[in-house]
Order: sequence, then structure tokens, then C-alpha cells
Amino acid sequence: MKDHPITYFLGANSAQGFASLYAQWIDQSRAQAFYAIKGGAGCGKSTLMAGIARSLEAQGYAVEYIRCSGDPDSLDGISIPGKGAAMVDGTAPHRIDPAYPGATGHYVDLGAGYDRKALFPLREKIVAAARAYQVCYPQAYRRFQAAAESLRRGRAPLHTEGAAEKTKKRAAALLQREAGGDRPGRGRVSRRFLGGLTCKGSLLLEDTVSALCDHGYQIRDDCGLADLLLRELEAGFLDRGCDVVACPDPMRPERLAHLLVPERKAAFLTGPVSGLDCRTIRTESLVDKETWREGRGFLRLSLRVAEELVEEGIGFLAQAKARHDELEDLYHPHVDFSLCQDLTDRLTREILALPDVPD
Repeated sequence: MKDHPITYFLGANSAQGFASLYAQWIDQSRAQAFYAIKGGAGCGKSTLMAGIARSLEAQGYAVEYIRCSGDPDSLDGISIPGKGAAMVDGTAPHRIDPAYPGATGHYVDLGAGYDRKALFPLREKIVAAARAYQVCYPQAYRRFQAAAESLRRGRAPLHTEGAAEKTKKRAAALLQREAGGDRPGRGRVSRRFLGGLTCKGSLLLEDTVSALCDHGYQIRDDCGLADLLLRELEAGFLDRGCDVVACPDPMRPERLAHLLVPERKAAFLTGPVSGLDCRTIRTESLVDKETWREGRGFLRLSLRVAEELVEEGIGFLAQAKARHDELEDLYHPHVDFSLCQDLTDRLTREILALPDVPD
């Protein structure tokens, strides 16, 4: 990958279970080619996409990478806007199929590389390994749900009408500073997860921010007002004709956690990003002073409880990754990876032969 690749998540391990943005990722009615890869553990889905992405980048095409929420070192999708092409892992939990099969949509069967005769005697071990990793996810989700509830209870007393009004005024001031003059038409919004709760901890994809933005605002959001601030900013930038990337909170996807405005090179983030020139916004400054004095003790307790629960949930995600690795170890000796390489070469040629799509 490049030094600063454009990388997002489209799935999230959340308080509500697995949350997905895959359905709105690609408009298949406008795509020239959409590939859904089918195949189970260890058959090379991520390897195939990474190989195609490297080849397209070597030819000068930009690639958007979609990481796997279960294993952030693995890919769940790639998009090549300059060719109007995209490719996705079409298996659970993000089952996706071509909308126009045979025309612009295509299935890629990597499961054909399995040595079925060799795997059949291993069926009991495979079933046990698959079940072992699958049961870890509900345990993680229960911790995240409890953490979200702890945060809600700690923050709710601070969400007064006065705090909301101050938050909207702060958003208006930021828009005046960052939005510039109005452009004709309304801006477009893309929705992506910029971070995630993963087996490697809570991640924020800093390279994506660095690739798109040169300055920003770090929102220290103990009080839970970032969602309102970011929604006001999103609406204001869109009204002024600016395109935005709106990034939901991976633990509570109904709330926004980050906002990127690439044409203004501006980022609004609820987490720190190294190497980016950032001003700090503390949401406690938006809360009425008396309300803050009365509620901060309970809030801090709620934050500590939530942090411990999140760490427990991440521990279960790490267990899931370890069990999944064991499953892949059962498969790997019995996969014909030459099929993956042959498909990588063929599909790369196929995508490169597509007409270029104007910006």
C-alpha cells in the first residue's frame, strides 16, 4: 500500500452487534464492474484483493481500501474509482451479491481451491474451530452494549438545552472559519467508519486523515456532545456545496464520531491524530457550569466503567481472532493458492481493460 492509503472500515463491532455500511458503499447501477468474492476461511480473499490493488496502484489508479473489522490487517474490499470497479468479500457477516450479475456484477469463487477430499476428514475439527471463534463475538457485543449504557447514563444529565445551544453556536463559528464561500449545488456525503473496536484495540485510521487533511480539530468528548456538533457541521458543509465523509461512532453507529472535509483539508475528530495540526475542543466547555459541577463526578465514574467494559470486549475480539487463526491453519495446507494467483492476474487485466471513468 502507499504511505498514506485511503483506508476505511465498512463494518463495526458495536453495542448493537455487527453494524454495516456495505449496502451504501457502491452504487452498482453506476459501476462498470462489481465483484463479490465467495469462499471460506483461508482461501485467499484478502490476498487476491491486495494483489489487484497493488497492480492498479502501479498503473497510477487510486484505490480505496476497506479493512476487516475482525482482523484489521486483512481486507474486506477495494474500490478503484478511476475504473468504476469494486471488489468485496461477499461472505458473512457482510453478505453482498452483484445486483446485475453477468452485466456489471460478477461472482469470484475462491472456494474452488479447497481440496475437498483432504478437508472432509477434518470436518469435526473445522466445525469446532468455527464455533469457537463465533461464540466470542456475542460476548464482546454484550460488553460494548453495557459500556454504551454506562456512557449514556453518565452524560444524560449534562445534555441540557443550554448545552445544545452552545454546541450549535460553536458549530456555526467553525463553519464560518472553515467552510469558505458557498458553491452551487448541495454537497455529497459518504459514510465510512474511520475507526473500529478490533482485536488490536480501538483503532483510528490516521493515514486516511493525513492523506485527505492538513489541519483539524480534536474534540475531547467526555460529555458526549460531539454527535450534535458534527451533525451541525455536516449539514452546514453540505448546504455550502462541500462534499464530506461522515464517520459514525463504531460503538454507537447512530452517532457521528468524525467528519472529514477533503476539499477544505479539514478534519473534525474525537480522537488524537499524530502529525496533524489540530486545535482542541473540550465539550465540557459547552456544558453549563453549574450542571458540570453537579454531574462531573458521576460522569467520570461512568467513563471509567465504560473503559473497563470496552477493554473486556476487545479481549473477546482478540480471542475470536486467535480461534479464527486456528481455523485457517486447518485449511491452509489444503488450498490450491495457484487459483488465487491466476484469478488475481486475470481480474487485474479485466479491470485495466475497462474504460477510465472521469472524475
